[in-house]
Amino acid sequence: MPRSIGHPRPSVAPSPVRDGATYRTLPALVLLPLARFLTDAGDSGVLLPIALVGVVTLWFFHSRRLAWLLLRSVLLAGVLITILKVLFLSCGAHWAAGLTSPSGHACLSAVVYGTLATLFAGGRTLPVRIAVYACAAAFVAAIAASRVALGVHTWLEVLVGLSIGLLAQLWFAWSYARTDPLRIDLKTFGAALVATLLVAFGIRLPAESIIRHMAKRLGEKCMAAAPRVVPPGSFVAGDGSARDGVGPVSAAGTSAQPLLSSACTSSASARAV
Repeated sequence: MPRSIGHPRPSVAPSPVRDGATYRTLPALVLLPLARFLTDAGDSGVLLPIALVGVVTLWFFHSRRLAWLLLRSVLLAGVLITILKVLFLSCGAHWAAGLTSPSGHACLSAVVYGTLATLFAGGRTLPVRIAVYACAAAFVAAIAASRVALGVHTWLEVLVGLSIGLLAQLWFAWSYARTDPLRIDLKTFGAALVATLLVAFGIRLPAESIIRHMAKRLGEKCMAAAPRVVPPGSFVAGDGSARDGVGPVSAAGTSAQPLLSSACTSSASARAV
């Protein structure tokens, strides 16, 4: 019999030294603000203005071709990650892929910061190029890791987002390599991007709510299209429903993967962009 039933133990205030709470909370107190800062740096409310200002600056002060290449890569990554997020949020559970919502932060960070690093490194010496690419890669990796640290995404979802952003960035780098090397003027291009980052930092666009609405509408269609499962031991009545209350099955009498309810779809959609 537990000791607390006959003789309740007196309440003792928790001791950080005795319980080891100090060692658990101090890293969190340091890393949590850092993770939030990094994840804000990868928000679409920051990255899309930076990309837009980069396109405008390149168009008027450097090269219209580079402006188009930058815009094309960002649009490609944005469209692809949006489609994947809507599909997996709405119908991903039916595919049993272990993927709920690919990381949009990781995707946009890879394509925006990656393409900017390519522009900054263009026409410079090899050590400078290596340093620029290394800094950009470390920053993007830190943003991706912050999404996992905050519990918003899994590593698989982050890797999928990074893959899409990296593919768009490599497309930009391949097209950039086929043009004449152009040394970007940091006085105009760099100053415009830094000013945009300072102004837009902390802004959050309503992209998440839009994607949730799209996923909910598509999820309802997925639920209406697929049959229900008849558990072992139940039988199908004449009206096509199972006696244990599972519901109707397909016309052939076969069972299929169970469908997500609207509540499950809403909970899956609650994952952050």
